[in-house]
Amino acid sequence: MKLRIYLGIVVALGATVLVHSASGLLQTPHPFGLLVFGALAIVTGSFRLNFAAISASISVSDTFFLTTALLFGPGPAALVVAVDSFIICVRRKEPLARLAFNTAAPALSLWIAAECSFALAGVDPLAGSKAPVGTLAVPMLALAAVYFLLNSGLTAGAIALDARESVVHLWTRHFMWLSVGYLAAASAAFCLILLIQQVSLTAAIMVLPLIAVFHLTLRASFGRLEDAQRHLVDLDRLYLSTVETLAMAIDAKDDVTHSHVRRVQAYAVALANALGIDDPESIKAIQAAALLHDTGKLAVPEHILNKPGKLTESEFEKMKLHVDVGADILSLVDFPYPVVPIVRCHHESWDGNGYPRGLKGEDIPIGARILAVVDCFDALTSDRPYRRRMSDAAALDILRQRRGTMYDPRVVDMFIATYKNVVIDEAETPEQREVLRRIAESSSEAGDRPEPCRSEPGGDRDASASAQAVASDELLAFVSLARIAAGDGTVADLLALSSTLITGIVPDVTGAWYLLDSGKTRLTVAEAFGPAAAALRGTSTNVGQRLTGWVAASRQSITNADAALDLEGIAERGTPPLSSCMSMPLQIGDSLLGVLSLYSSTADAFDEKRGRLVEMIIPHLSAALHAAMRQSNNSKEPAEKATGTVGRDLRLVSAR
Repeated sequence: MKLRIYLGIVVALGATVLVHSASGLLQTPHPFGLLVFGALAIVTGSFRLNFAAISASISVSDTFFLTTALLFGPGPAALVVAVDSFIICVRRKEPLARLAFNTAAPALSLWIAAECSFALAGVDPLAGSKAPVGTLAVPMLALAAVYFLLNSGLTAGAIALDARESVVHLWTRHFMWLSVGYLAAASAAFCLILLIQQVSLTAAIMVLPLIAVFHLTLRASFGRLEDAQRHLVDLDRLYLSTVETLAMAIDAKDDVTHSHVRRVQAYAVALANALGIDDPESIKAIQAAALLHDTGKLAVPEHILNKPGKLTESEFEKMKLHVDVGADILSLVDFPYPVVPIVRCHHESWDGNGYPRGLKGEDIPIGARILAVVDCFDALTSDRPYRRRMSDAAALDILRQRRGTMYDPRVVDMFIATYKNVVIDEAETPEQREVLRRIAESSSEAGDRPEPCRSEPGGDRDASASAQAVASDELLAFVSLARIAAGDGTVADLLALSSTLITGIVPDVTGAWYLLDSGKTRLTVAEAFGPAAAALRGTSTNVGQRLTGWVAASRQSITNADAALDLEGIAERGTPPLSSCMSMPLQIGDSLLGVLSLYSSTADAFDEKRGRLVEMIIPHLSAALHAAMRQSNNSKEPAEKATGTVGRDLRLVSAR
């Protein structure tokens, strides 16, 4: 409603200005000159530099709008800019409301700016009079400044009302830097005015090539900026996707808390907005912290996490460690916003009786205070091993009881007032649900395995080795995640993290990541994992040869083939020998990146269920691998670092 009223007022004022300007158009001196500058403005208006992130653009035509305003007055200038904007909107096939606003707003802005400029200078339009050169500089700057502020401000106001954001923050973030273009346009317009007054209109034409060069320079510069922005967006998307996937995998350890982090994130962001937190960095910090706040539970034994009853004092002390452990793990990631303090403080209490530091009141970061409330509410309204879920009303009663002791009263009150308006998106794809279910199932099966008897030979040693392997795999995954999220991740980091995730889905398997060389004729093992990994590293095959080469050439998967057909003598060296093979192409569209081949010592090991699970994640792994390769190429990273040195470092970590 507010947006409609705002648009109506701007359109009405703009229409009034245009009607007034049209009524006085016949009295304009030198109509031929007005037609020339108007035509130049409209023609050059077709060569605008548009910015996809916001509804804004800059153009050489601004130079001619300012020149027309000083030469012929506010009315003609308003008509020229209105015609230019109207033509652009029609070409873009914009809806009627936007067409009316985008036509009226620039005309209104330029008319007011020109009136202010002439009032400041105390002169008439320069086409019918002359003014000393020294008196033109300040009016020209005033004209450009007022035009810029009004034009950008009116547009920012409409966008802010539509997006329900702060107009000041939105203008500062997206529009303020456009002032450079208006300043350049004012300088070029000043040169045109001087040449027209001191020499002639013909001499002013000599400035046009300079304006064209200025436009081309701006287009090249902003084109590079747009490319860089797109690259950053791609990296940010990869980073957030990796963080969310890992958070969901951690969440899946307990099959009764699935989607907990998604719900907490939605509640936390909505509550932060309701509390007036509109700083983008703070919102991103809350988003990431909501996803990762339970990371430290990796250090809590599952028998404590899933205990169907009250924890003992010693068990609770172990549970409390997850806060610092999670914060310490996340400190490996060089977040550009304060995620770690939120995670470390989300169990602090308003009265100072929380943990781990005993912080109190406003000393607790606002993000942590928000996370504490929404985390509690979602925990109370979810099934847990030790109780059934509560109703929303019962959970809110508990929040009210803890208001002012455990939780910030203002945060609790705002959450109670707004939680029903929060839209929770729990719509995971069937593939995601199946993979997460498999992770939870694997975790449960691992927990059901009998522990080796300490009296049996090697019992303690086998248990210790198994524990070290699990710890090493988890450490490997987090080191890789830290590098990827910090922007230093390589192809090797991605392959190491992906290998760890695959072994969680298909245990006891040997795998090899074959990457296509630059000549697209040979596949080389960039990373291998599993019992027979050492024998596979560094091996290669031609496209079209063996099983892996056939998969690369045909772009078709193959399942439960004889591993000896792909590995020749290597298959028999294992103990026990490798028997079956599953091989799948890694590709983006029609572009082949490589092949993932999995080997097992069990015949027909890749049944329909396991094969389907692996095939579900292959497209996502291919997309991530493509992004990692592109990032490595853009940073001109040496090939040894991309697939060799870092990989060896990670393998050393994994082997310990």
